[in-house]
Amino acid sequence: MRHGYLSIIRMIETDLEFEKDAVRIYNEFAEKVSDPQLKEVFIEFAKAETGHVNGLQRLLQFIQDGEHEVKFYCPVCGWEVNFGKNPRIGDQARCRMCGVIFELIEIGGDYDIRRL
Repeated sequence: MRHGYLSIIRMIETDLEFEKDAVRIYNEFAEKVSDPQLKEVFIEFAKAETGHVNGLQRLLQFIQDGEHEVKFYCPVCGWEVNFGKNPRIGDQARCRMCGVIFELIEIGGDYDIRRL
């Protein structure tokens, strides 16, 4: 597991299981229903949920491969503070809007920031 992403990975994995179940259930409904229009609705739902599954799997892979940027919203001005890909605890980043400097920290397995 990637450091700094504990809660995010758990949430994505939980959502991924939900989405996979939805695909399975919608496909089962599509197989069992006799109304052709309703069958098409369930097939479309299953396709949409499959897109969610694919997107969540890609996001997990990006995190595991170190391709996901670590970003926070500046608590001072709301602008983005970007620590880039594969940052280390203790790295610093400056808010490009207000100029405040933040340090990347880890709390309970999750990345967080501290104002310097």
